[in-house]
Amino acid sequence: MAKEKLTAAEWELVKDAPLWVNFVLWAGDKKGMAGTERREKAALEETLKNYRTTNALIREVLADDSEPSEQLKKVSKAEAEVALGRIASIVESKLGDDDLDAMNEFLLQVGRNVAAAASENTLGMGDKVSKHEGAALKELEVLLRATDAQKKARRDNALKEQAATAAAAKQQADAKATADQARKDAAAKAEQARKDMEAKAKADQEKKEAAQKERLEEAREKVEARQKEAEQKERLEEARQKVEARQKEAQAEREAKAREEAARAEAEAKAREEAARAEAERVAAEKAAAEKAAAEKQAAPRFTEFIAEHTVVAGDNLSFISQKYYGHQGNFRLIYEANKDVIGDNMSLIRPGQKLRIPKL
Repeated sequence: MAKEKLTAAEWELVKDAPLWVNFVLWAGDKKGMAGTERREKAALEETLKNYRTTNALIREVLADDSEPSEQLKKVSKAEAEVALGRIASIVESKLGDDDLDAMNEFLLQVGRNVAAAASENTLGMGDKVSKHEGAALKELEVLLRATDAQKKARRDNALKEQAATAAAAKQQADAKATADQARKDAAAKAEQARKDMEAKAKADQEKKEAAQKERLEEAREKVEARQKEAEQKERLEEARQKVEARQKEAQAEREAKAREEAARAEAEAKAREEAARAEAERVAAEKAAAEKAAAEKQAAPRFTEFIAEHTVVAGDNLSFISQKYYGHQGNFRLIYEANKDVIGDNMSLIRPGQKLRIPKL
């Protein structure tokens, strides 16, 4: 099961993925409009109910009936976007590209249905999905690593990994073939030594039989017979010692080859371990550099010029203020980002008396 490959915290995040998508879309400029939240919720529920797939991960997400994470009740849109990025990273690293593609297809379908529901009957005109919702869906594709460029990059990486795996397999096969040939050569030498010993033993046996015949023929010469018998015994002992010596040499040769093979395998394992450690250090260095650059970019002030200062009155919201100073409601987020330190994390909650600076475009 896909769920068993994830930690409890990772599954808690992944199983709520459709809700994170809904939150990102809901937190846009339609938040608070009459009927929008109800239509979005209905579209989300209908999508989850009718979605069909053979992918095990998506089926487990759809089958999970646990309560949504408490974190969904008190996060900002930026935090929700970070959560979706983490979900994509978890699925890609723990489950692989196929599950990531299936998850992206599922979440983008959720996003399209929710976006369509949010734009439905808006002012009675316009496209099924507004330009704002279309932009939000494009942003969602990037967060989920579902753009064509991101998919191509994953495919390219997979091909590179396959090539590396094939090269390693070939190298291993070549090493095994070399070892097999060495074993065959050693076996051939041992077999030849065995045949040589058998031939020597046979020759010795023939000599022994000849000596025995000779001793029978020269039975009358007892002294000479005993002397020849002693000489025969000495030769047999020498042959036995030579056979034993050759056997010990063959055994020592086999043991030396085994030790050499073990040392080579250990050296190869250490080389692979060093390469993996170097790669991990390189990735960590790149990540640290990227985080430092992001921090420096975030620290720089975005807004330096302002066209007016607006004092909030009862009934105001950021969309109305954008309409007043820019002629349309679309720049409400710029006003929020320029005054986040005054407004706080909830852009929809502004209070009478607050003084907001209107940034110059």
